This record gives sequence, structure tokens and C-alpha cells, in this order.
Amino acid sequence: LMMPGSVSALTPAERQAEIQANREERAAEMKEKREERMTERKEDRQEIFCSKFVENARQISGNLAERRSEFEEHKGKRGDMLETRRNEREAKFEENRSQTDERRNALYQKLESRAKTDEQKVAVAAFKKTVEDAVDTRRDAVDAAITLFRQGVDAAVAGRQDAMESAVSAFKSAVEATFDQAQAGCENGTDQATVRADFKSGLQAARTALKNDRQAAEKVGEQVKALAEARRTAVKKAHDAFKATVESARLKLKDAFGESTP
Repeated sequence: LMMPGSVSALTPAERQAEIQANREERAAEMKEKREERMTERKEDRQEIFCSKFVENARQISGNLAERRSEFEEHKGKRGDMLETRRNEREAKFEENRSQTDERRNALYQKLESRAKTDEQKVAVAAFKKTVEDAVDTRRDAVDAAITLFRQGVDAAVAGRQDAMESAVSAFKSAVEATFDQAQAGCENGTDQATVRADFKSGLQAARTALKNDRQAAEKVGEQVKALAEARRTAVKKAHDAFKATVESARLKLKDAFGESTP
């Protein structure tokens, strides 16, 4: 009957130690609960951050896809416009040639009607052949110059487009890699500020690389100017040679008629 009393009978020091132990235990429990709540709130904030991050990333990705589509559409329109202009110039060019042929044939008929002697008739025939051969030679040279110019322009445009497509593809890959890195960091619990900073720096690096690639791509304008100058030189040379040949033939025809022929 005396044992319970003896067990509960603690000395003041022992009682104080027990109270202190209880306080420390409650304090530890409260600290653990606070840490659990902080962890939960941190996880909730991380989850919200990751959710918003994914949403923003999808929006950026959608904008990139839209710009890529606009780039392809613009490239197609430029190609169609170039082809349309070429066809219009070609049609006008052929029309001018046909009109020139008609005027030249009218001149031949007028000369043939004025040729009375055999010598004059032979001279007109020779003049006609010389001029027609000169016309063919000039047209071949002009056509070759135009073809060379167009091939050069097509190659320059294609090279520029290939370079731009490569730059855009590299930019897209860099952005996707930045997305993946940020997503992984977000899911692994990396500090939000670090995720944002890395993501921002990754996008900036991708934009800088795209800008440099664009600047490095060859400019079509300078190449087209050089090609146009080469075409102009070749055409002028062909015209000068044609004029010299026709003038020589005209003088011979003039001597055959013994007068100043038109």
C-alpha cells in the first residue's frame, strides 16, 4: 500500500527535471509541426509556381510555333511574288521581241521591193542573213545572261532561306532545352528564383545566338546587285556587237544600191 506513494514522491529537483523534459518534448513537437506546415506551404507554392511556369512555357512555345508558321508563309509569298514578276517580265520581253521581228520583216520587204538588179537582190539577201544571224547571236547572249542572273538570284535566295531555317531550328532547339532544364529544376524542388534566372538567361542566350546567325547569313541584296551588274555588262556587250555587225551590213547594202539606204 505504500509503494505508489513512494513512486510519486519526487524530489523538487526531479520534479523540475520532469517539467523541463515535458516542455522540451512539447517544443520539439511544435517545431516538427511548424516544419511540416512550412514544407507543405513550400510544396504548395512550388506546385503553383510549376503550374504557372508550364502554362507560360506553353504560351511561349505557341508563340514560337506561330512565328515559324508566319516565316514559312512569308517565304512562300516571296517565292510566288518572284515567280509572278519573272513571268510578267518574260511576257513583256517576248512581246517586244515579236514587235521587233515584225518591224524587221517589214524592212526586209521594203528593201526587196526596191531591189531591181540581181546585185541588189543578192545584197538584200546577204543583209537579211547577216542581220538575222546577228539577232540570233544577240538573243542567245542576252538569254544566257538572264538565265545566269536568275540562277544566281535563286541560289542566293535559297542560301539565305537555308541559313535562316537553320538559325530558327537552332533557336527552337535551344529554347526547348531551356524549357526542359527549367521544368526539371521546378519538379526537383530547385529554388524558384534560380529556376527563373536560369530560364531567363537560357532564353537570352538563344535570342543572342539567333541574332548572330541572322547577321552571319549572307545578304541577298548585295549578291543581287553584283549579279545585275554582270547581266547588264553582258547584255551591253551583246548589243554593241549587234550594232557593229548591222552597221557593217548596212554600209555594204548602201554600196550595192549606190545610195543612202535607210
